[in-house]
Amino acid sequence: MNKNILITGCAGFIGSALSKKLIDKSYNVYGIDNLSSGKKNNIPKKLKFVRGDCGNEKNLKKLEKINFFSIIHLAGQVGNEISFLYPLKDCHNNIFSTVKLLDLAQKTNCKHFIFSSSMSVYGQVKKEAVSENFNCKPASFYGVSKLASENYISIFKKKRINSTILRLFTVYGPGQNLENKMQGMISIYLEQIYKNKKLIVRGSGERIRDFIYIDDLTEIISKMIGKKIFFNQIYNIGSGNSYKIKDVIKKIQKITKINFPVKYIKATPLDQFYIYPNINKLKKFFNLKSFNTLDQGLKKFVLSLKKIYK
Repeated sequence: MNKNILITGCAGFIGSALSKKLIDKSYNVYGIDNLSSGKKNNIPKKLKFVRGDCGNEKNLKKLEKINFFSIIHLAGQVGNEISFLYPLKDCHNNIFSTVKLLDLAQKTNCKHFIFSSSMSVYGQVKKEAVSENFNCKPASFYGVSKLASENYISIFKKKRINSTILRLFTVYGPGQNLENKMQGMISIYLEQIYKNKKLIVRGSGERIRDFIYIDDLTEIISKMIGKKIFFNQIYNIGSGNSYKIKDVIKKIQKITKINFPVKYIKATPLDQFYIYPNINKLKKFFNLKSFNTLDQGLKKFVLSLKKIYK
């Protein structure tokens, strides 16, 4: 079996964790990252690294001669709020880069293109768990760019590019960028709590979210690579649970043992109020009972931060 894998965004939170996991599984991992949000010291030593934008043709030419078994596209602008500030950048980093990578997949005879999409494609949802066939009406430029990328991917199927689209819900865990104030939710909360001993929350405590621990996400992706049963499919990636934000904060208070005040302020424009996934499709192939509960994941995350906030 061809063991060559390309991971975009390899210096980021998810990309670096997945790179390490696949290297441990004896894959020959290549990575590309412009280091705009990722950090070079996140990159495993055994990874073959190309520094630059994955939508830049000059950078991708360096990879054209490699026969990739799988391309895992994790890079891009992440987050609804920042997409309102820089819609053109969002379009370039998400849609344009995806099309360029699909073109690279053709040139390198790639067998499997895996794309990290987002729960943002669903837009505003009433009180129900969203399944993959839910009518997508994104309410942000970010959601629009992810859905547009999904549509490009589906058409590239006609060019014999097999794909798997992963609609990620909120991912958290050790290695998350604590300096990024516009992405992460739990990491944003923990950074405030440890640094300022108080928490300012944008939006209502009644909002509903689902969370998936980083190790469980990388386990899912690693087991999907090259498996025909996952080809040309879309999957919600989450735990399938609905948590009120105020209850998540209570869990954090209990685990950190820090008695911090909480202040709720105006929400981010067009923020999704109620969103959690139906994961019945994912459950057919993965034993989610073996994955981390939110309490278990939060404990591991908090434990990792003791090295930073001594």
